[in-house]
Amino acid sequence: MEDDRSIMKASLSTLIAEKLKEDVWHRKIQLGERLVESEQASRFDVSRSTVREALKLLEHKGIVVNKARRGTYVSQFSRKDLEEIIDLRILIETKAFINALPRLDENHFKHVSEIVDEIKVKADKKLWNDLFDLDMKFHSYVVNLCGNVRMIKIYNSTQTQIRAYLGYIDQYYSNHQAFYKEHVDLLETLKEKDINKLKTVLRKHIEYADNTLIIATKEDNMKS
Repeated sequence: MEDDRSIMKASLSTLIAEKLKEDVWHRKIQLGERLVESEQASRFDVSRSTVREALKLLEHKGIVVNKARRGTYVSQFSRKDLEEIIDLRILIETKAFINALPRLDENHFKHVSEIVDEIKVKADKKLWNDLFDLDMKFHSYVVNLCGNVRMIKIYNSTQTQIRAYLGYIDQYYSNHQAFYKEHVDLLETLKEKDINKLKTVLRKHIEYADNTLIIATKEDNMKS
């Protein structure tokens, strides 16, 4: 019976952690905002210990930080943090995309094309949160075809932080269609299987938002 209660508690903690993570991604909870255990326990109608476990899960993913005698806060990104995340994305995704090129077949391109079609639909509806979710889906799909299990594991461990900062770059796009066009260009480059062109297009997509250098403009909005 005790084991059953432990499993239920663990499951609840995971579900709450997922919900809080999505709230951060969708900016319902802001970067730097304090997460009070008692408030979240009341919100989800669970014990404070269950919320505490959920917050520990988020802390492990780097999306919250626990400050001694002050409580738990949603992580903020300094310019250095952002530079490190972008550098890591470029490093891993470039290698992973190149490794995936010879593995990409007609069925893979069909699946990626369907993701890009979804991006078009969401761009027409001007839904940034959905667009960023689909961006992660696009990149993760290709990375997971690279054939390097350790690289995939490292990349997946960064997803929560990557998605968190993506939620704050919408203001640097002139419109939703520009975001869609970036993915059309990236898909076409993958189809061409030109490694040098892929490196350039992928790097620009990660570093820039509609031709604006992200790390040069985010300092005021994502301070540590």
